[in-house]
Amino acid sequence: MVEHPNATVVRRLYDAFRTKDAEALAQLIAEDAVWHVPGSTRISGDHRGHAAIFAYFQTLARMTGGTFHAEFVDVLASEDYAAALATATGKRDARTYDGSYVLLFRVERGRIVDARLHNEDSTAFDALWS
Repeated sequence: MVEHPNATVVRRLYDAFRTKDAEALAQLIAEDAVWHVPGSTRISGDHRGHAAIFAYFQTLARMTGGTFHAEFVDVLASEDYAAALATATGKRDARTYDGSYVLLFRVERGRIVDARLHNEDSTAFDALWS
């Protein structure tokens, strides 16, 4: 069975994030994309455009001393959307996070135009970033 193209976009995104391949990330994420992060923490909010989204990614690493790690688990895809199931871990000060999340993507012409984070345990997620 051939994988849906939007599923491939998500797999490539996680590979690029894991390998810190900024060029691949820039090709996979539309220049005017919006990355929505729930909560009321330092990383919460709508990150609009490449500069803000890539700064958000860098903040994840900086705030956790490089310990933040997202692990791709699976993907569901349709004509306009893809949903990644993943886990994330990270340490900050005396706090640790180890949880699952879904990242819902809207994809247009092979590029992510919108990403919405949904955490399994939003209280624990917020505690790490507060």
